[in-house]
Amino acid sequence: MLEAVQNETESGLPSRRAVLCGALALSLGLATDLASASVPASGISQSGGKLKIDLAKNKALAKVGGVVTIDLSDGRTIAVIRTSKAVNGYNSIDLSCTHNGVTVMQQGSNWICPAHGSEFTLPGKVVRGPARTALTKIPLTATAKTVTLG
Repeated sequence: MLEAVQNETESGLPSRRAVLCGALALSLGLATDLASASVPASGISQSGGKLKIDLAKNKALAKVGGVVTIDLSDGRTIAVIRTSKAVNGYNSIDLSCTHNGVTVMQQGSNWICPAHGSEFTLPGKVVRGPARTALTKIPLTATAKTVTLG
């Protein structure tokens, strides 16, 4: 079951947590490519164990290569990535490194594990170990207005 932790305030602005995490990533040099850096998702609703993302509230997903992240109530983080301009051109992955479970971070157009240096492509394929398997895909369906996970 997917249960999101809201990353925005009532006004629709990013939460203090999201802003502080972004500032920390920048100060540590973890977000070196601002144009491709992931942002927390907005406009998330839940129904029957599924998460629905309103695309109008997630401008990062308007272009190919855009990424939004969702913090789940179980401590995991997932990412939704725009992979093509097609209506169903999205991919979703669990950002837990398949080597040791540490949450990977976006650096440029790849995901890097801060614990042991495993590297993955934006869609989750292993580029460099010690991880041997791709990041776990999350099933999704998409329409012109929403992406539904789960």
